Amino acid sequence: MIEIRMSKTLELFSLQVHIDLSEGSSLALVGHSGCGKSMTLRMIAGLEQPDEGYIKVGDTVFYDSSERTFIQAYQRHVGFLFQNYALFPHLTVEQNIAFGLNHLSRLERRDKVHSMMERLRLIGLEKSYPQYISGGQQQRVAMARTLVTDPALLLLDEPFSALDSQVKKKLEKEVIDVRNAFSGTMILVTHSLEEAFRLCSTIAVMDNGKIIQLGTQDKIIHQPVNRTVARLTGTENIFDGTVTKRNGKTAKLWVEELGCHLTIPNTLKQNDLSMGIRPARLIVEQAYFTRKEDSVNSFSGRIVQNIPTPDGQIVFIQLIRQPTSLTNNLVHSQRDYDLQAYVPLNHGRSDNLVFQLGDPCQVIFPISEIVLWPQ
Repeated sequence: MIEIRMSKTLELFSLQVHIDLSEGSSLALVGHSGCGKSMTLRMIAGLEQPDEGYIKVGDTVFYDSSERTFIQAYQRHVGFLFQNYALFPHLTVEQNIAFGLNHLSRLERRDKVHSMMERLRLIGLEKSYPQYISGGQQQRVAMARTLVTDPALLLLDEPFSALDSQVKKKLEKEVIDVRNAFSGTMILVTHSLEEAFRLCSTIAVMDNGKIIQLGTQDKIIHQPVNRTVARLTGTENIFDGTVTKRNGKTAKLWVEELGCHLTIPNTLKQNDLSMGIRPARLIVEQAYFTRKEDSVNSFSGRIVQNIPTPDGQIVFIQLIRQPTSLTNNLVHSQRDYDLQAYVPLNHGRSDNLVFQLGDPCQVIFPISEIVLWPQ
């Protein structure tokens, strides 16, 4: 079990971190730059000291302010993969990897280094220096140096941020392979939710020095505790509304910004709610092609911007307002668009064409894809 209760006063905020992890698990710390992710990792590693609290890994107490315990970084048996790799330029690849193995015999050191180089496809680079190998190879050397000491805890600080997309994909696969064979606990710092999903089973969302939600991938995505978590995890369509009617498993939510009623799950007792739906969960069809089973929460709109992607397109939609008892104006919101949606190629298009600027469309909010939280 890993137990972390620590705080540290920083220039912009007070960092307060509470984490409980079972040994062998994997956790991603996700959040905007400057929210305290890397500082959290550095305190766990012993590179920075908290102001108070404690850090316990298994039966070993790394830090306890009440007992004035602080184990130095080199004694913590923690592997730390830095964002900039931190390789020694005056040492060869082989020497870099062997750096933390001085306590072993020469033969044991050679065998462990060779085994790790084989595992991470570094054979042939033994005598090369870091400045003469590629960024991807430097990353693998740093990973090999981190893993060769058999750490109980592996800490990764945005390890792929400096790599191009092709190298990044290959190295992510290698980290996944390492993770599957690694018996210890892994904590990853990243600003990429996709990266967190691929590498970790548990995600902690951080904001201004605090973990505002910690849970499984599914819980973070489908049950965000507030607007901040929803926004940080990719829910682009977020609106405030008021419940006007409840009917068993569903309720009616008036959303002033959209000028319409939405049918939502009747799961929260509060009347003033915020709702969100991810761009990929909205259904966008040609205006004349609306499925009968999706007639609930179906609204007319127009494409006001489109951005192509390799597998589809991101479309920005402005709804066509209709007069209701709650509003008599037909003006659009102050934004240039109301909704953002992701449309896979060929989705709803019998002619295999993508949506073009100005196209009319029909937008459907599937009830099961709407997430809610109190305002």
